[in-house]
Amino acid sequence: MLQHKKELQETEIEIKYSNMTERITKLIQHIRQYDFMLEGFKEDKLYQIPLEQVCYIETIDRKTFIYSDRNMYETKKTIQEIESVLEGTTIVRISKSQLLNITAINSVKPYPNHRIMVELMNGEHLLVSRKYITDLKEKIRR
Repeated sequence: MLQHKKELQETEIEIKYSNMTERITKLIQHIRQYDFMLEGFKEDKLYQIPLEQVCYIETIDRKTFIYSDRNMYETKKTIQEIESVLEGTTIVRISKSQLLNITAINSVKPYPNHRIMVELMNGEHLLVSRKYITDLKEKIRR
């Protein structure tokens, strides 16, 4: 049921259920990701990037970058700091230097040496290291 209430200061979402199911848990997790914002710099300007716009996060040469479907931002945080803050969201580690937002996945296919190739909605491809395949599968199932 949707209700428009002008007096509300913030949007409220109420979920009623008789039994907590995996689908409800997934829905709650998806809704919660809208609370998270990451800070990133682009051309000396600071931006607040909503988590739902993040495709992946990567560290290259001790610098951490946030990639959305259209932009790349640099962040002052380490990949470990970001991972700990985003625990319980749709973000999962896929390699030593990359975090992936599972909502950005278009397709997944096997790749040589027991790895997985992930195609993102924006057309980019990322390799999932063997060590992190189980984590990715668990995150997708949740």
